[in-house]
Amino acid sequence: MRWAELLGLGLFWAWSLSGAEVLISATDADGVERVMNPKGMVTVLIYSNPVLQNRTREASKAVDEFKGRRDFRSIVVVDLRGTMADWAAGYTVRRMVRDLDQEALRVAPYYRKNGNPADPRKELSAIADFKGELCVKLGWTQPKDELRVMVFNREGKRGKVWEDLVEPAQLTAAVQALY
Repeated sequence: MRWAELLGLGLFWAWSLSGAEVLISATDADGVERVMNPKGMVTVLIYSNPVLQNRTREASKAVDEFKGRRDFRSIVVVDLRGTMADWAAGYTVRRMVRDLDQEALRVAPYYRKNGNPADPRKELSAIADFKGELCVKLGWTQPKDELRVMVFNREGKRGKVWEDLVEPAQLTAAVQALY
């Protein structure tokens, strides 16, 4: 394990154990700085990588009923460590943006159902983590082909965590319990 991973893991665990509310942020595919654990919002972070794309979509759909709520956000963190994506970073990010454009069309009905007339596209977020820096801050020190999911409550504190979410309905129930 490299020193940066050890430091990230140590900071994550110290933060987790202390109950401190360290804000973690990163720039998404649209160039928008996103806070992973903002106060006032329930936030779902879904770990993904090229192998997990279909499972990531299923996990994202599990929280569709909350999309459009002004106090809910879902962010996909795409772990690209050790992949060829580094060689085509621009293409990778453009593809993520196109996928988000399509996702916005799919989730628009949930926005309307939740009384939100806003354009969903502005709120959808995916982060390309080419070097693993964000993943390490989140405690995901090594790439895995397992669907990791983390839920933060409205106080910005880490709640339910899965190292490999098998049943998306568990995620739906965990988010529902926060409302």
